[in-house]
Amino acid sequence: MKLKVINEAEITPELDFEIKKALCRCFPDDAEIFSRSRAWHGSVPAWSVILFDDSHIAAHTGIIDRTVEVGETCLRVAGIQNVFVPSEYRGRGLCEKVMSAAMEEAERRNFDAGLLYCVPKLERVYAKCGWWLLAEREVVRIDENENQVPLPAKNITMFFPLKVRTFPDGNINLRGNDW
Repeated sequence: MKLKVINEAEITPELDFEIKKALCRCFPDDAEIFSRSRAWHGSVPAWSVILFDDSHIAAHTGIIDRTVEVGETCLRVAGIQNVFVPSEYRGRGLCEKVMSAAMEEAERRNFDAGLLYCVPKLERVYAKCGWWLLAEREVVRIDENENQVPLPAKNITMFFPLKVRTFPDGNINLRGNDW
C-alpha cells in the first residue's frame, strides 16, 4: 500500500471521481451530496491523505484549513473531513495511518491544532489515533443562509494537539460552515 498527501490543486478529475464514488459507498445516506462534491457544506479540503492499494482507495481523509475562534483566542485548525475506510479494508489500522499522516502534515504546515466532529460511537476510533474529546461546549457554524447556528447536537468535538497542547476554554465559532 502507498500513502500519499495530495494538495487539492493536484487532485485530478479521475481521482476526484474515485474519492466521490468511495464516499457514496461508505456514506450511502449522503450519496446524493457526495456524487456531486467532496466539499461538505462547501468546505473544500486544502489537502487529502489517501492510502492506495494498487489503484483502489483503502483509506482517506480530507483536511480543511480554517481559523476558528475559541473564546477570545483564534486558532488555525486542520479540520478533518470525509474520513473513510471501505468495508473490505477495515480492521487493519488504516484509519490510524491516514489520520497520523494528516496531523504530521498539519504540523509541518504550522497549524495550531486538529479539530474534528463525529458521532459519539466513533470517539474510540479517533482516540486510538491520538485525538482528545473536548468537554461539551457550544459550537457555532455559519449555515448556507449565512445564519449562525449550533452544530447538530448529535456530534461530539475532538481535538488533536499540535502547537497548542491544551485546547483553550470557551465556545467555538467555526467562522464558516462545518466540514
